[in-house]
Amino acid sequence: MRIHLVEPAPAGHNVYDLSRLPRLGLPLMGTLLEQQGHDVRVSAEVLAPVDLERCLHADLVGISATTATAPSAYRLADLLAEAGVPVVLGGPHVSFCATEALEHAPFVVRGEGQETILELVARLEGHGDLTQVSGLSRRGEDGEVVHHPDRPRCNQADFERLPAPRLSLIDGHRAMSTMPVMTQWGCPFDCEFCSVSAQFSRRVRHRRADQVVEELRDLEASRVFFYDDNFVVNKARATTLLRAMLEADVQVPFFAQMRAQVALRNGAERQADDEFLALLARAGAEMVMLGIETITDEALAEINKRQSVETVVRAIGAFHRHKIAVHGMFVAGLDVDDARSAEAAADFARRIGIDTFQLMVETPLPGTRLWERVVAEERVFAEDWSLFDGHHVVMQPAQMTPLTLQLSVLAAMRRFYSWPRIAASGLATALAHLPDLVGVTNAKTLSMLPKLARAARARRYEEVPVLLRAAVPERALGRLTGAFWLPALRLYARLQLRALQAQPATRAHLAALAALEAR
Repeated sequence: MRIHLVEPAPAGHNVYDLSRLPRLGLPLMGTLLEQQGHDVRVSAEVLAPVDLERCLHADLVGISATTATAPSAYRLADLLAEAGVPVVLGGPHVSFCATEALEHAPFVVRGEGQETILELVARLEGHGDLTQVSGLSRRGEDGEVVHHPDRPRCNQADFERLPAPRLSLIDGHRAMSTMPVMTQWGCPFDCEFCSVSAQFSRRVRHRRADQVVEELRDLEASRVFFYDDNFVVNKARATTLLRAMLEADVQVPFFAQMRAQVALRNGAERQADDEFLALLARAGAEMVMLGIETITDEALAEINKRQSVETVVRAIGAFHRHKIAVHGMFVAGLDVDDARSAEAAADFARRIGIDTFQLMVETPLPGTRLWERVVAEERVFAEDWSLFDGHHVVMQPAQMTPLTLQLSVLAAMRRFYSWPRIAASGLATALAHLPDLVGVTNAKTLSMLPKLARAARARRYEEVPVLLRAAVPERALGRLTGAFWLPALRLYARLQLRALQAQPATRAHLAALAALEAR
């Protein structure tokens, strides 16, 4: 069959624009379908426009939707349905809203999906009974909604048998400067607002170290983002992987998400685990992304985070001593938060030396315990799924108005990414690397500066490395990139914040919140 798989992009500006990284579910399914002999391509709209012509001539189009991209997914599914193209929807949103999704497509794949899509395609080709496909929702012959039994999640042996996703299936894959790698599924923790455990379960399944090393070797990436929701679920397993990367000489600069506790030893003394942190740094860790969430132990207990503020502070100091940057991920709008909480989070992040700061609005997503609770309390007021992206207030906070929360989050982000702070960061880095800057300063590099500025203003960030490579010798560029990536990331965050505030959707949402407050 000719199969086209599509991942729509989120609407408007968001904190992930720079990465231009697709999720890996569709490339994985595409790889499995290709192994079965099917002609497969993948469109990830963050990398390249969706090839509508190819979709219209496909035998089957699969569309993956998060909650924020569900409206875009549904619009495309409706368009293809009018043209008579069979469509199957999948992804975390429709897994929990299958009945809604069946208003737009005849088939919905729920849950992990890789076995379900293979069986569905085989049945559509005439091999076997469609009614026996677990994990599938569909429209029956009379138009009735039919939800098949859930498919058991894959076990450890099944997970090891999955191939590495073939990224070359994705249109525009060469635009990725950072390569995504997934080493495990599932998370043993159960934070109230997180949908990971609902989608992938709390049972962690991981790939062997040799499989990850082989994938890294094949990618030949200059930088990697490990997509694992928690890269260090098991420290012994992570240690084995990091050592294998070093032994195979495939260490590469990487980012990874993990919990603050991994920086510390087990036990009551809470001392830094310097041996593990040194290994992490040698293997290439440039930045760790910590889900700090909130800055009081009361609030951490409310969301079942199972960490303390003291642990966070100790961990950040430990990471920094090993030259590993920290991206702090926070959430505002918890039931214990008030109008000052967002500003307090920004000040806390600056005080303890967090390098980059992300403050999202607490957002109830279908499938989470938070969703179940606030829906029962009738606190969700937004009806547009595209607003459920962590940037927009969509439910009534407990101790402030929605508008107050929205404005406080924007103000806190500006507070952390202030222009004086960005300038000081860039100046300090420039002074520390003055010999390198002097060595590459010539007429060619100076003439490139206006082009760089125009690319940045137009948010054409993919042009920046191309311009730099054309003007700066490779070895010097490597040194300067390694030195300036953090100040550049802070500047990018400020520019994205400005773009987010200026876009019509944000202005319209602020107006809607103001009208809600005026009632």
